[in-house]
Amino acid sequence: MTADDRYSRGRPRVLCVSEALETRTTLTRALAEATVTVVLASTEEAAIERLEHERVGVVVLDVETVSRVSSLLETVETRWPGTPVFGYRSGVDDSVGGDHDDGPPEGVADATDLPTFEDPGALTSAVVAHLEDDAAQVALVTNRVKRRLSDARTASEIERSIREPFTTRDRYLFAWVGEYDPGERAIIPWIPTETPVDWPLQRTFSIGDGTHPLLEYVLRSRTSTVRHGFDEASTVTAIPFGEVAVDRGATSVAVAPLATEDDRYGVLVAYADGPLNDREREAIDSMAETASYALESIAIRGQLSQQTQSLRRYERLVETAGDGMYVVDADGHFTTINDALVEMTGHTREGLLGEHHSLLFEGPDDERKDQDGASRHPLERLPDSGETATTFETILETKAGERIPCETQAAVVGDDDTFRGTVGVVRDVSDRKRRERKLREQNERLDAFAQIVSHDLRNPLGVAQGYLSLAEETGSPEDFTQVRDGLERMEAIIADVLAVAREGEWASDLESIDLEAAAREAWENVTAENATLIVESSVTLEADRSPMLRLLENLFRNAIEHGSAEDSSPLTIRVGRLERGDSTPLDGFYVADDGHGIPESMRNEVFDSSVSTGSEGIGLGLWVVREVAHGHGWSVSTVESEEGGARFEFEFAVEA
Repeated sequence: MTADDRYSRGRPRVLCVSEALETRTTLTRALAEATVTVVLASTEEAAIERLEHERVGVVVLDVETVSRVSSLLETVETRWPGTPVFGYRSGVDDSVGGDHDDGPPEGVADATDLPTFEDPGALTSAVVAHLEDDAAQVALVTNRVKRRLSDARTASEIERSIREPFTTRDRYLFAWVGEYDPGERAIIPWIPTETPVDWPLQRTFSIGDGTHPLLEYVLRSRTSTVRHGFDEASTVTAIPFGEVAVDRGATSVAVAPLATEDDRYGVLVAYADGPLNDREREAIDSMAETASYALESIAIRGQLSQQTQSLRRYERLVETAGDGMYVVDADGHFTTINDALVEMTGHTREGLLGEHHSLLFEGPDDERKDQDGASRHPLERLPDSGETATTFETILETKAGERIPCETQAAVVGDDDTFRGTVGVVRDVSDRKRRERKLREQNERLDAFAQIVSHDLRNPLGVAQGYLSLAEETGSPEDFTQVRDGLERMEAIIADVLAVAREGEWASDLESIDLEAAAREAWENVTAENATLIVESSVTLEADRSPMLRLLENLFRNAIEHGSAEDSSPLTIRVGRLERGDSTPLDGFYVADDGHGIPESMRNEVFDSSVSTGSEGIGLGLWVVREVAHGHGWSVSTVESEEGGARFEFEFAVEA
């Protein structure tokens, strides 16, 4: 601490700015009679230098000699708001200096607006009166701070708006703002960046462990407090930066909360070199309250900005998503539709917004019912289910009438337990449904293969066993040949089943086959003691020989096993080319018998594996017949034969 500092402590400084030495001398002599410290500057630059490094209470400008009065006024207003400025006019030399500006900037008073005096004594009285008017000074600082806080948009602007007006008065030594970090449970001082200070602000004050009771009390109670007199070491320790404050002459400290009803932002701390009266305490509280609302506004703007950015990111994600997305309100009406859903449905966005979701989505098959028996869509059940999300399958009907199977994932939109609607993602699952259906059909085939093997092998096995018995009795080579043929047929059937199981194809090696020749070859593989085969006509067809033989064998065996009359009378099986009523040949063939036939009620379903395996009098062989026919691209149907039995008709395209 210098001798000048000790001498001037408690005495306000008055900065006199004049380019005329005579004027500076006159002002110094006049002000020497007052209890002030006079500091001098001859230029605008020198005045700013003084203001930056010294605590100036009042500025006196020689409006006749200072070259840039309006510029200096603007600088004082901007950087040291609240500092009073008086003008002095000696009337000795109007040709020296003068305000050479084109005029002060808007909002800044020029020299003509200043309280200006020509008598040094009158000027001194005005300066002293102003310095002694404590209430006016307090009100001036408070209003300046509030005005600057109302325009603050960043935390640094708030800090500067509070600190700088405090430090322009000799009454206050320093002021700082500390932010409360609830995660770290600490007060962290904001360090000025534009106007560095010589206080050691690079530290934090922990909250909650009792080491800083003054800060803890203010933050917890949201009530300001003032401490006077720092005589005891414990008192100094309890004050933030207490040792530094005492060393620099502070005898009072005021701590005010920066908080609103909902949030705690931090504290405002100000140090003074004497007791703080009620007006000053009220002013500090008022400034802290204004700063709190400014911080709240910044926080709200930050949240809104973050929400806006999140909303924009969400909207970009929604619009660029490959799946359809929508939002419906609490009544189920569309409020948002993305491009993917618009494209999927064929509707325009305007045509969907405001419409009920039932315009697009049917309810799923497992739609549950309420107690009154009414069915409700899953989107309507979700708010009452206690769950926040659900997944269900539905049918989307496009504008053109196309029905698309879709999977929908929906989630509740709401806050404070208030249901506001549902957001959903719609995915076209047509390909998945086709794969599932194909897989289901393949599984049905695989489940039936074991039965097929057993079913189809019985006939050639029985033939082989019969000829083997004859061969044992007669030793005839012809009987052994028949046994060998039966075993080879069994091997071919097994190979067919394996090929279909692995490749899913019944017709992979096509060749030209004569119907009559194939029918007679298949007949040789069937035990037919009480049945006769008649080939009425023939046709050449493109088919895979082995599956074709199995088709015919199964039809023959089905007729023999299930088509015979109860009296076991002889059965006749006829094979021929399809013809129209006028005997014109068709592209196809038939296999008919004169047995008791198939009931009309079962003719449309006899080819299903479930019916074939589970119904008496039908057998799995007809499922194989259908699979072989479809594998070749043929259609198959069953009607009643002319003799009252069963007639199976196959239609296909023959080579020209």
